[in-house]
Amino acid sequence: MSKEVLQVKMFGGFCLFYEGRRIRVGRDINSRLLQLMQLLLLNTEADGIPKASLIRILYGREEIENGNASLNSAIFRLRKNLKKAGLPDCEYVILQDGRCRWNKEIPVEVDVLQFEQLIQDGQAEKDISRRMDLYLKACRLYTGEFLPGLVGEEWAKIRNVSCQELYTAVLTRLCEWLMQQERFEEVYQLTGTAAAIYPFGNWNLYRIDSLIAMSRCSEALKVYEDVTRLYFDELGLPPSREMLERAHTMAERLSQSEEVFPDIQQRILERGKEEGAYYCTYPNFIDIYRVISRINERRRLSAFVLIYTFADSRKNREPEEQETARVLKESIMSSLRQGDFFTRYSQQQYLVLLTGLRREDCEKVSARIETAFRKNIKRSTCQLDSSVFSIEEINEN
Repeated sequence: MSKEVLQVKMFGGFCLFYEGRRIRVGRDINSRLLQLMQLLLLNTEADGIPKASLIRILYGREEIENGNASLNSAIFRLRKNLKKAGLPDCEYVILQDGRCRWNKEIPVEVDVLQFEQLIQDGQAEKDISRRMDLYLKACRLYTGEFLPGLVGEEWAKIRNVSCQELYTAVLTRLCEWLMQQERFEEVYQLTGTAAAIYPFGNWNLYRIDSLIAMSRCSEALKVYEDVTRLYFDELGLPPSREMLERAHTMAERLSQSEEVFPDIQQRILERGKEEGAYYCTYPNFIDIYRVISRINERRRLSAFVLIYTFADSRKNREPEEQETARVLKESIMSSLRQGDFFTRYSQQQYLVLLTGLRREDCEKVSARIETAFRKNIKRSTCQLDSSVFSIEEINEN
C-alpha cells in the first residue's frame, strides 16, 4: 500500500486529491454516503464514532426499520466506491467494537483539521511573530464556508459556525498586526478572500485601509463604490459611518497628489454631462450640503432639502424596487435645474438639495417630479411621499 497522502478539502466545497489528481466519489455531494465519509475524515485522530451516533446523524429524520443494516450497507458501498474512484485497494473504513473509523494506515490531510490545529498552536505560541505566522497559514486555508452543500445538516451547521467564528477572530487580529508591520499587500489579499466569502462583513474596510496605505487610492475608491452599491442594492442601506470616513480620507489623499495642470483639468471636468440635476454619491451630497450651509450663514442663501420615499403596498415587491428607483431617479433628474443636486440615500429614498427657491417653489418642483414619476409608474399600489425641510430647520434640529 502506497503511503501517498489523501488530501481532503472541505472549505468551500468537498474535494479529494490523490497523487496530484482529483478523486470523485459518487455524483451527489449531499448523499449519506459522502456524509459518512466526511464524518469519518473529521475524526481520524479519534477512535472513531459509535455506530449509534452515525445512525442518528445520517438517518435520524427518517423512520427506518433497521438503522444498523442501513449503516452497514452505506459502509460497504463507500468502500466499493473509493476503490472504484482510483484509490489503492484497501480497507478504508474499519468497524470495531461498535465503532466506525477511518483506517489510520491511510494518511490524510484535512484542511479543516489543519485550520483548527494551526489556530490552536497559534493560541499556545508566546512569540507574537510565530503566532501570527501560524494564524496566516490558517487563514490561507479558509477558502470558503465549511461544506456549503450541507447547510441543512445540523452537524455541518455547528462545525460551520465554529469555523466561521475562529476565522473572524483570528483574521481580525492578524490584520491589525500586519497593518502595524506595514505588510499591507498581505492584508489586501487576505481580506479580498474574506470579503468574497462574507461580502457584508467589515473586511472591505481593511481592504480600503491597506490600499490607502499603499497609496493606491483609485483602487480603494473602486472598492468603496462597489461596496456601497452592494449595500444599496441588496440591503437598502446607505454607507456606514466607517465607510464615509474612508471616503473622505480617499478624497483628501487624491486631492493632495501632485498633478500637472492638464491632469488636474481632466479630473475636475464633468464627463458625459447630462441634462437636468446633478446626481452624486451620498458622501459627496453631504459635502455639498455642508458647503451650502456655510454659505447660507454668511449670505442667507435660501436652500431646501427634499426627501422622496417610495413604497409598494403589496407583498413580495423586491423584484420591482430597482425599476421604481430608476424611474424616480430619472424623474428627479429631468425635473430639476442643472444647479440642483440629488443622491440616493437608501433603497427607497432619494434626497434633493435645492437652492435659491422659496418653499412654495419647492412644492411646485415636488409636484413636477411626482407627475413625471406617475407618468412612468402605472401601478396604483406604488406610493410616493415627499417632505421639505429648509437648511435652517435641519441645522436647528
